Amino acid sequence: MHDWISLLAVPRFRAYWIALLAESLGSWCVLGAIPILVAERYGAGNELVLSLALRLAPKILLAPVSGMVLRRFGAAHTAGSAMLAMGLLTAALPWCPSFAILQIAIFGIGVFDVFINPGLLALRGAVTPRGLEMAGNTLFSVADRLAKISGPVVGGLGVAAGFKPAFLAFGIAIALSGLPVARLDAGPAADDTPHGRWRILEPIREFGQILRQEPRLAGLLICAVSYVVLMGGLRPFMFWANRDWYGASDAAWTGLLAAQGLGALVGALAAGMFSRPLLRAMSAYTVTLVTALMEGALHLVLLATWTSSQAMIVLALAGIPEVISTAAWFTVVQERLAPKQQTVFFALSMPMWDCAFAVGIASAALHANGMLSLPAYWLMISLISTLPNVPLLLWHLWPRQRPA
Repeated sequence: MHDWISLLAVPRFRAYWIALLAESLGSWCVLGAIPILVAERYGAGNELVLSLALRLAPKILLAPVSGMVLRRFGAAHTAGSAMLAMGLLTAALPWCPSFAILQIAIFGIGVFDVFINPGLLALRGAVTPRGLEMAGNTLFSVADRLAKISGPVVGGLGVAAGFKPAFLAFGIAIALSGLPVARLDAGPAADDTPHGRWRILEPIREFGQILRQEPRLAGLLICAVSYVVLMGGLRPFMFWANRDWYGASDAAWTGLLAAQGLGALVGALAAGMFSRPLLRAMSAYTVTLVTALMEGALHLVLLATWTSSQAMIVLALAGIPEVISTAAWFTVVQERLAPKQQTVFFALSMPMWDCAFAVGIASAALHANGMLSLPAYWLMISLISTLPNVPLLLWHLWPRQRPA
């Protein structure tokens, strides 16, 4: 906790953390409110599915463009400008006169998000004093989890006051958070691509070069992708388990979601208290893999739960190693990559995570179509998340032969 106090006393870190909290809260409010807006005005069928797809598609399609722009103009200016534009577009959503224009606006929000998330992730290392990376990442997790828990609820309650004032408030929160972010660096980054040309494939080439030079980062990507598959499959699993195993109402599954978020918040607090002893005992890379294995093992325990209360306890416990693993993951990246390299690394990694999340959700069709029982489905998803970390950890810990 002392490290958190020291970090929040640093003006750049404090400005970034408050902006991150405001932007995350506004974005989660929008994610909770857009389906309500679309369903009430245009229907909850294909219209809703299209809205969700258009929000996600740019993050997958425009990743190389994101890496190129972030490198050329700097993460702070790019992310801050995109946050301002996203805020204005968010406020305008209820004013869209037709479904087609609304979808274009939603797609535009997705486009701006392409630059915001990797830009903000790349700025983490830049605003965190050297030696406090693990503590800083746990504090970022606190902001993320607070927004994730409260944002959808605030968004749902906000639209009760009317779509126009609600989306105006969400848009203002996002836009204002972009102002301190844009001031975090001195100006546009110098373009160091050959002959100053804009090459859309340059970020992809650099991404491959990063992985060749830092093989452990390839291991981190495997760890992250398998984790995101688990997160995608966890949502439908919890809904079905709540109904079929625990005999609770469909609405009660939100309690499982809340328990998962609460566990992650507790995990962030625990990581803040024990990050220094953990890093003295093992490297951040080892912490990432060990806690990822602990998280996977705890999720397997869901197969032995008989009541929703037991499941909530397990989910809350699993959230603790989840956040510690996530904080250590980002710490490794910040220790091994320069800020400019981080912009490319995150810009190209995020579409992989989005695709993995989509795969996790789509895998639920194996149970929905009767191909797998619910226990078999969850066993498969849990092992997909856990087993890839075993060889990564063994390879990392295996004694390497040294020259005489």
